[in-house]
Amino acid sequence: MKNWYAVYCKPKEDERAELHLDRQDFEVFRPKHRVRRKRQGQVRTIIESLFPRYLFIHLDDVAENWAPIRSTRGVAGLVRWGDRIPPVPDCVVESLRDNLDEVGCIPTPPADYKKGDKLMIQEGPFAGHEGLFYGRKGEDRVMLLLEIMRQPQKMLFPEASVVRA
Repeated sequence: MKNWYAVYCKPKEDERAELHLDRQDFEVFRPKHRVRRKRQGQVRTIIESLFPRYLFIHLDDVAENWAPIRSTRGVAGLVRWGDRIPPVPDCVVESLRDNLDEVGCIPTPPADYKKGDKLMIQEGPFAGHEGLFYGRKGEDRVMLLLEIMRQPQKMLFPEASVVRA
């Protein structure tokens, strides 16, 4: 009977481990998500592992040879509790798989800003300015109140370009 197990990877090598396990015909699943990171002074959206240093592997506990997993590039070992390797419940992996978007990422829920929260604009002509959260316009745009020439002005910004101040 096949079960899902968690694989612990070497630092920053979960993508490499996934690639090499896949090449050995193991069924692997590494959930990913989009993250906003500041790089070279700009906020960019990148895709990275939802669980850094971990991925899931689907193995038959009787018929399959697990020995090659230990020596696979990027793999530190299987997750253990003492001398036991516990399976990950199927419902956990299936729930993650059911929520993948078209690119294979788990969608990140929008930030839970409340009216009046101070937000800092990170990119564009208003970078470095603070505004007050006023509302949402669609899925990925936020409306901020900015003080321009001593008057509050409502302006729209991509949600990816703002962070809490």
